[in-house]
Amino acid sequence: MPSSPAPTPNPKRPPRAPRPLPEAAEQKLCGLNACLAVFHHRRDAIVRAYVSEARRPAAGVAALLRWCAKSRRAYHVVPDADLERLTQSAHHEGICLLVRRPPAPSFPDFLASLPATPAPCCLLLLENVGNPHNLGAIARNAAHFGAAGILLAGPGAMPSPAAYRTAEGGLETVPAVPLPEPLRALRALHAAGFTLVATSSHAAAPFQATAGGLPPRCVLLLGAEGEGLSPALAAAADRNVAIPGTGAVESINVACAAAVLLAEFWRRHRLAAGTGA
Repeated sequence: MPSSPAPTPNPKRPPRAPRPLPEAAEQKLCGLNACLAVFHHRRDAIVRAYVSEARRPAAGVAALLRWCAKSRRAYHVVPDADLERLTQSAHHEGICLLVRRPPAPSFPDFLASLPATPAPCCLLLLENVGNPHNLGAIARNAAHFGAAGILLAGPGAMPSPAAYRTAEGGLETVPAVPLPEPLRALRALHAAGFTLVATSSHAAAPFQATAGGLPPRCVLLLGAEGEGLSPALAAAADRNVAIPGTGAVESINVACAAAVLLAEFWRRHRLAAGTGA
C-alpha cells in the first residue's frame, strides 16, 4: 500500500507560539509602553518579537523591528487573534516580546546602591501585594514620582507579565527587590538612616500631621487589600499613619494609597529642593 504524501507546507499559516520555557529563563511581555521600555533599557534581553499589522508602522515599533532584523532576532507580523493566544490576554496592544528575565537584585546589593545621606530617597515595601494590576500600578506611580525601589515581601510577589503591562514601563526603571527576610531588611534600612512609615486606615495620625511630614529618607510600608500589613511589620515601623478622607469608605486602593504618599514625598523633598526635573 503506497504511503501517504507528506503535507504541503502552508505559507499563510501563522507562526506557532513559542514552546513553554522554564519559568526562570524567559517570559512573554505585552503592551506597547512595556515592550518599548524593554527595547529602550535592555534590548539585548529580547529573544523574539510579535506585532500586529496595525501596530507595525508605529515609530517605536518600526525601530524595534529594524533592530531585530539587524541583530538577527526573529520577529513575526501576526493577526490579533494570534497575539491573544500568545499573551493569553485581550490587552496585548498589538505587540508581544519574548524576553529573558532579568536577574532579581539581592537586597544587600540594592541597599549598597542607594544614594548616601542626606540625599532624599523613598522606598516602597509591599507585603503580599500579589494582584498584578495593583503591583503594576504601584510600579508606574513609583517611576513617575522617583521612588528608588520596590521591596516585595511575601510568597510569589515578583512581577508577572500582567504587572509589567500595567506598569507601562515603570518596572524597567524602578527595581523590584524580593525580601526573603523582611524584618531583617527593615532593621538594615533603619540602621542606614531610613524612617519606616507604615500605613493603616486605623492609625490615629494623618501622615501630614507628623512632625515634618514624610521624612527625606523613608520606607513606605503597605499591605495587601483586605488584610493590610502583618502585625510584625506594623510593629517594626517608626510611625503608623493614616491617609485622611471623608470616612465614607474604610480605605482606598493600595495603588492609590501609594500614589498619594509618593506624590507628597515628591512635593516635599524633590520639587521643594529643585530636583523635580
